Amino acid sequence: MVTVGARELKTRLGTYLRRVREGSVILVTERGRPVAELRPLPTAASDEEEKLLDLAARGLVTLGTARLRPFIEPVPVRGGSVATTIVEERDDRF
Repeated sequence: MVTVGARELKTRLGTYLRRVREGSVILVTERGRPVAELRPLPTAASDEEEKLLDLAARGLVTLGTARLRPFIEPVPVRGGSVATTIVEERDDRF
C-alpha cells in the first residue's frame, strides 16, 4: 500500500489515479493521519458472486433458486387523473 499526503495527492493526482487503475491501493493522509483510501473499483459482479458462493459453501447463506416475477402491470385508469378516479370510487360507496 502506498501512503501519500493530501497535498502531494492533489499535486500529482493523475499519477496516483494511474496507479490505482493498475491495482494499487493508496492511503491518503492529512498531517500524518490516515483520512481516506483510494482503491480500484471491484470488477462488475464477479467479486460479489464469488463472495456469495463462498458464503453458500460455508453454509452461511442459501442462494435463491427461483427467478423474480415480472413487475405487475399497471391497472388501467378510466377517464382523468388518479385523484378524480379515487373521488369517483368513494362517491360510489356512499
